[in-house]
Parts: sequence; C-alpha cells; structure tokens
Amino acid sequence: MQFVKQGSGALRFAKWVTGAVLLIAALGAAAAPASAHMNTFGYSDIRVSDSGLTYEIDLDVQEVAQWMDVRSGGVFVLGGDSKRPAEGDVAWTEAQLRPLVEQSLIVKGGEQPAKLASIDGISIQSRNDIDYLHMALGYDFAEAAGEYSIDYRFFFDMDANHQNFAAIRTGEMSKDIVFTSGQTLAAGAIGAEAGNTTTVELPNWTVTAWDYFVIGLEHIWGGIDHLLFILALVMARLRAWDYVKVLTAFTVGHSMTIALAALDVVTLPASIVEPVIALSIAYVAIENIFRKEINHRWIVALLFGLIHGFGFAQVLQESPIDAIVLALFSFNIGVEAGQLAVLAVLIPVLLWLRRMSFYAYSNVAVSGVVMVFGLYWFVMRIL
Repeated sequence: MQFVKQGSGALRFAKWVTGAVLLIAALGAAAAPASAHMNTFGYSDIRVSDSGLTYEIDLDVQEVAQWMDVRSGGVFVLGGDSKRPAEGDVAWTEAQLRPLVEQSLIVKGGEQPAKLASIDGISIQSRNDIDYLHMALGYDFAEAAGEYSIDYRFFFDMDANHQNFAAIRTGEMSKDIVFTSGQTLAAGAIGAEAGNTTTVELPNWTVTAWDYFVIGLEHIWGGIDHLLFILALVMARLRAWDYVKVLTAFTVGHSMTIALAALDVVTLPASIVEPVIALSIAYVAIENIFRKEINHRWIVALLFGLIHGFGFAQVLQESPIDAIVLALFSFNIGVEAGQLAVLAVLIPVLLWLRRMSFYAYSNVAVSGVVMVFGLYWFVMRIL
C-alpha cells in the first residue's frame, strides 16, 4: 500500500486547503442532523366494506411527539436525547390522539364523511429498530356506500418527504399505494361496484410499479450519505474501465441485499447498518486522500454495496404491500436510475477536472469534506 510522500509543496498546499474546507464542513456538521435521511415513514393496512373501513396505522413516534408538542406550544427536538419508550408503552391517550387523526385523515363513504367511531389497539411497536405508534381506527359510513375515498395528510406540514406505505383491501381485491405530499388521495369502488365502474383507471400493478420506482429515485436523491459515497467512489483517479467495474460492483452488491432484506431472508438492524454506511463513506474518502494508487476499488464497492443495500431495503422491509416482488423490482430500478442520473452529471465534470493541474488539490479537499461528514455521522449514529 503506497502513500503520498510527505513534505512536498503540493501536499502542504493541499493540506492547507483541506484544513480550511474541513473547518467549514465541521462547523456545518455540528449543526446538521445525525441522520442523512430526513424523511419519515408510516404504514397502513386498510380494509374496506360498504358499511365502513378499518384502518391499522403505524406512525413514527418522534413525528407524533413533535406534532403534540407543537400543538401544545412546547418545543420538541427531533432526534434529541429523549428516552426510548418501552415496547407497548404509550404516553398519549385516545383523547389526545383523536385530534391528530381527525385533522390528518379524512375518510368518505360515497360523498358523505365517515365517522371516526373508535381508536383501539394504541401501542408502541418496533419496526426495523424504529419505534412506531400503532392504532386501529374504525370508521362508519353514514349509509351503505359503493365508493370510498381516503385523504391522508399526516405530518406533511412538518416533513414534506414523509411517506406512508399502504395496502388497501376491498373484498377479494387489493391495491398498494404510497401516500406522499404529492399523492394524498386514494379512492375506489366497493363490492359489486368495483366490477361495474365506468371509470378508466390504470391497472393496480402499474400504479404500484410507478410509486416504488419514484421512491427509489427519491431515496437516492434525498439520501445525502449515499450521494457522498458515490462521489467518494468516483473521485479517485481511475481508468475508464475501472469506473465501470466500481459502479457495476456497487450495483450488484446493493441489489443483492435489497432483495434479501426486503424478502426477510437476511436482515440487519438499522443500529448496525446506518453506522457502517457512515463508516464506509469515511473510509473511501480517506483512501482518496492518502493512497497514491488505488487498485481493486471494485472490491471495496462490492463489499460496501452489500451494506448500503440493507439501508435501501429498510424502506420496503415493513411495508404491508401485497406485490412485494413487483415493488422490490421497481424500487431497485428507481435506485439505479437515480444513481445513473447522478453519475451522468458527475463523470463528465470529473473527467474535465482530471485534465486540470489542480485536480489533486480538488480531490483532497472534496474527499476531506466527505470524510468529515462520514465520521460525524458514524459517531452520532453509535451514540
């Protein structure tokens, strides 16, 4: 393993530049959240009949706490030092939760608003090492209905990237949908009306495929840690063929573990996956700074790709979706499309920079910033 020689003027200059950039990055990191994924998730399992619907919902405990504190005029810091609640231990009563549900979930049977008749089964449940508030909601329609609609608006005013993965079942039929700030409404026919509707709709499988493709895209574009890892992988001066091997290896690695984890064949808790993802970012950045020659980076990309795949799959692992294979395939295609879009911008810029005399300094400075964030996330995620 060869390292850059000490004492050269170029290296001293690079260190000076890096030191300045790292100081700025460290100050920014001190104010930044420990998680590089800011969006929160929820899960819904909905069963519809002509007289009403039952709605099993899981909501992120910290989002609920933040909503409660904002409503009461208190201050809640997301990701703070609050004690993790015990399994099944709930700090809120039905009376406190009812305004949250009534303001955030509008259900109709036909054209008539449905009555929120009950909130049962209130408990804290753990999903993939994250605590969720579980509720079983019962809605009664004013009269027998041939159609239903659900307007989901939980937390979008606090987290525009919040997503809720829902399975909706009406008799023998089911469909999967992802509620987002851009898609808050789900509607459909009930019972015999489902087979007699004259509305032209896309098949359920195409809606599911598109939803999860978009989620895959957003998971890359909204995941700062994954973006920085990709940047660190390609910052080093490699041959064109080596870039192909590195990116292929990363794709193979995370594709394998996305499938294994989403299908519950092999799973790892987020408390392990997230720190290792942060450490992988720092490691690759350190290699860029201190190694004179980088060989066999595709092996590093493959190994860390396996870990990043577990991070990607956390989105799908607990979803109540019926078409899991379709969702898995579409999500993975979305992840790949998101990566390729990023690389389509990065690679031409890097190839141009490689022809410049200051490329070595740029590599040290950029890799230094990436290293600081990787180490910062690693420390914060293990605390």
